[in-house]
Amino acid sequence: MTSTVRTDDTTGDPTGDLRRDLGDGLVLRWSTPADTDAIADLAGAVFRDNDDGPPNAFLMNMVRRHMRGDHPLLGPHDYIVVEDTRADRKRFVACACYQHEEWTYDGVSLPVGRPEIVAADPDYRRRGLVRTLFGAIHDRCEHDGKLVQSITGIPNFYRQFGYEYAVDLGGSVTVPVSLLPKAKDGEAEPYRLRKATREDVPALIACYEQSQRGSLVVSRLDERFWTYNIDAENEPDAMLGFVRVRIVESGTGEFCGLVVAQGSGTHFRVALMEFTPGTNLARIRPSLVRALVNLSADKLTPDDEPITRLVFELGRDHPFYQVIPHEYEPRQQPPYAWYVRVPDLPAVLRRIAPVLERRLAESSVAGYDGDLLLDFYRTAVRLTFTDGRLGDVRDQGPAGRHDRTPRAGFPPLVFLRSLFGHASLDELRTAYPDVGTGGEAGPLVNALFPKRPSRLFAP
Repeated sequence: MTSTVRTDDTTGDPTGDLRRDLGDGLVLRWSTPADTDAIADLAGAVFRDNDDGPPNAFLMNMVRRHMRGDHPLLGPHDYIVVEDTRADRKRFVACACYQHEEWTYDGVSLPVGRPEIVAADPDYRRRGLVRTLFGAIHDRCEHDGKLVQSITGIPNFYRQFGYEYAVDLGGSVTVPVSLLPKAKDGEAEPYRLRKATREDVPALIACYEQSQRGSLVVSRLDERFWTYNIDAENEPDAMLGFVRVRIVESGTGEFCGLVVAQGSGTHFRVALMEFTPGTNLARIRPSLVRALVNLSADKLTPDDEPITRLVFELGRDHPFYQVIPHEYEPRQQPPYAWYVRVPDLPAVLRRIAPVLERRLAESSVAGYDGDLLLDFYRTAVRLTFTDGRLGDVRDQGPAGRHDRTPRAGFPPLVFLRSLFGHASLDELRTAYPDVGTGGEAGPLVNALFPKRPSRLFAP
């Protein structure tokens, strides 16, 4: 497949000009800085709370931040848009942004292209415009070397574009603010939150990376992410579309951890909360929840509804959950999931070959010598091992009926849940009767693709 654009860097100006006539005056193209207001108008209109409500100011501000040129994940040339050229003013009727992200898979870097803010004017739906947007984004991902695509989105919809649920998204514990303990009069807090500065960035990165150990798939948050969000809070429009980065420190100023939080209506969402090794979370918890309540109320105007709940959106399981007492009446919500797309599975398997070889060496089938067939019924991928080393990974057509190679069968896309550790082989067998293994394939799949927790952050 030939890409329709070229990109000099992760957020640079595409040097290849995509402009495709879709008929009826509609034109598909990549954005320019001059398109900022028109994209914001479309996003604000499509994502408002109801048909008669005001535009979504939060998303409109997010679009403007994306288009300024200083965002760590995308820039003014990273929205794919459909323009109605017959309109008397610049009017976009569909759009999606393309974010440049990086995951690590058990320590191995995976470049990821992430579509988001997928919007289509209701008057222009059912014309295949979103499918066209995704085709252009996937072409650009291929050219840019993005081995994986991911998106957060509404149930089932993105399966039609080759995505499958494969990594936990969210998962939270919510507590009512009214039940949280008050400080005793005159008592100094042993721990506090303070606003992060650029000087804190090395400690933030070290704390974040240390806390993600043990997770299979992790979002890489580099210096650009931290400095961008630290600086953004000081801007005049900082209440819209930003996260608050805070340092958790002791009364003597010792660095104990980090918090990334964001307000949303009457709920205050804690999206990241990580601590240095050896921190006593039960001891820190009373001061920390009081500091979060104070932070949630910061900059509220008299017209704003007060925050009523703290939402610790820290995944399926987190050490802090274990120290939230029953009297807080915590309510736990299980995770949703990220959609994931892998257009070239052999390329990803080759990329993570060191991980697969290490897992194999630590398993009951160490030193395996032979092939493993991942059979997707209409297609298959063959892995060839020599003394436990992955020597070759290749696509092939449908597996022959008389092929005696150890075989693991999966319906299309379901294997992604195994690849990304979202479900064990036994769990997939229970959910999908057409998942099955033969010969040595069962022990091999269990060794190569174990179920593992992941911690992805959605900036």
